[in-house]
Amino acid sequence: MPEKIKNVAVIGLGRFGFSLAVNLQQLGCDVLAIDSDADVVENIKDSISQALVLDATDETALREAGIGDMDAVCISTGRDLQSSVLTALIVKKLGVRYILATAINDLHKKILEKIGVDLVVFPEKDMGARIAYRLTHPTILERIEVSPDVEMIEIDPLDWMIGRSLVEIDLPRRYNVRIFAIRRGNITITELTGSTKILKDDKIYIYGKHSDIEKFVEH
Repeated sequence: MPEKIKNVAVIGLGRFGFSLAVNLQQLGCDVLAIDSDADVVENIKDSISQALVLDATDETALREAGIGDMDAVCISTGRDLQSSVLTALIVKKLGVRYILATAINDLHKKILEKIGVDLVVFPEKDMGARIAYRLTHPTILERIEVSPDVEMIEIDPLDWMIGRSLVEIDLPRRYNVRIFAIRRGNITITELTGSTKILKDDKIYIYGKHSDIEKFVEH
C-alpha cells in the first residue's frame, strides 16, 4: 500500500461504494466516483471531488478519467462478477498502485487475488459478522482484527475498573491484554502510566490475543 493515500477512485456506487466514497472524502481524500447510472452519479456529485458516468469496462474511458494517476482504486460493482474482474484487469494495466475490490463468493475472491488485487472484501459477510459480534459482546463498541489471533477493541469502562488506576486493575497479569490508549472527551491519552485512572466516561482501547480478549470481556 502507498505510504499516503490521497487520490482515490471508487468504481461502482451501490450502497457499499457510495458510503465508501463519501467517507473517504470526509477523511480528507480527493475522491473520483464512477458509475454507469447517471442518477446515482447525480446523487453523489456534491459530496465528493468528482463524479463521472462511465462504463468501467471501457479502458479508454478509464484512462482518460485519470485512473492511472490514482493512489488507490476501489472496485465495487455489485454481483456482476465479469464486470468486476474485467475492471480490475484494466485498472491493474493502467498502473494503479493499490486496488481494493469487493467479492460475492470465495471463487470471485480467488480470481481477483490471482490477477493482482491487493485487498478483497465481502461487505455483506463482513458486516454480518461484525453485527453478530456486537450483539453477542454488548460491552465492545468497536473491534479491529489485526491478525487471525490478535485484535484491538474499544470499550466503555467495566464497573469494576472505574476509579481505579492501571496498576490496580493490572490487565496484563490478569488477562494478558493491555490498554494502549484512553479517550477522554476530545483528548486521546497515549502516554499512560501505572497511576493513570479510569474514569466513568472514558473510552478504553485494548489489544491482545482473541482468546485473552474473550476472557476479559466475559469477566
